[in-house]
Amino acid sequence: MGFGERTVVNRTPGDNGTQPQAGAGSVGRARRSPDWLTGVIMVAPVALLIAVFFVYSTYRAVYQSTRIESPIFKPRFVGLQNYRDLLDGRFFRQASENSLVFVFTVVPVLLVLGVLVALLLNEPFRGNTALRIGMILPWALPAAVAGLVWKWIFLDSWGALNGILGRLGVIDAPIGFLSQSRWAKLAVVVVFVWTQLPLASIFLLAAVQSISPELYEAAELDGAGALGRFRTITLPGIRPMLLIVALFELLMAFTNFDLVYALTQGGPGTATTLVSYFAWAESFRKLNFGAGAAMAIMIAIAALVVILVLMRAMPKGALVDDSQ
Repeated sequence: MGFGERTVVNRTPGDNGTQPQAGAGSVGRARRSPDWLTGVIMVAPVALLIAVFFVYSTYRAVYQSTRIESPIFKPRFVGLQNYRDLLDGRFFRQASENSLVFVFTVVPVLLVLGVLVALLLNEPFRGNTALRIGMILPWALPAAVAGLVWKWIFLDSWGALNGILGRLGVIDAPIGFLSQSRWAKLAVVVVFVWTQLPLASIFLLAAVQSISPELYEAAELDGAGALGRFRTITLPGIRPMLLIVALFELLMAFTNFDLVYALTQGGPGTATTLVSYFAWAESFRKLNFGAGAAMAIMIAIAALVVILVLMRAMPKGALVDDSQ
């Protein structure tokens, strides 16, 4: 063999460890199998709970919505008749209109006030920590308790608000905050905003504090004022959280029941009857469980549509960090 010539040695798969590369893959697959099985075992209890409390209850509601279910009448299958009766009914249309007006009133108010409160809490001042702790109280109260508390405030003849206004000489006679339609609607809006504003403000405060202070410093050096910094830095920075808060509060407003039940019970008349309260009234006042189930299905479908629309409006990565 001359100088510079190379010797080619043919190795069999068993020589000097060339085979272990394939063996490593086999070992890796063998190691992954127990991990997969462990994951299935850990997820199984949760999946079972979902199946019991969601899948079965949804099936039962759909099944019940296609039947006459009442202790007064004999149960029988009626198909989509419950849905047709609801859509043709005047009270359902009134409740739907009340719900739409309520939702599109409280959600913008909560977003605007939430941003303002978040900006206030983001500023350093004496008592900031105490204010943050204290403002959680309205949200921590159950909605039914909050409704009862405010009912004592809004009562006509001996409510606290009428008493204060009368002593100050602002009014000569008590105002029917809960007995007049326009005042009752306003009362429900005020109490709902009072209960939900703390959580919306805390979420938006977290979004404001996640914005880098260097951006504000650079904008200030460029001559941007407070309004300009808010428009170009703060608002784009909190937009994903604004959409999340809007989605959450929209669903809370659309399914609001216990607050209305404790405060006005849908009155006066049907002035404050929302779709969730209407569904309860159909089921437990009229004992028409089939119509109540149909109403619940319609509420769930409407909520799902709203969720899908707002989820598509959210920027990519708003809910999870997919940068990696």
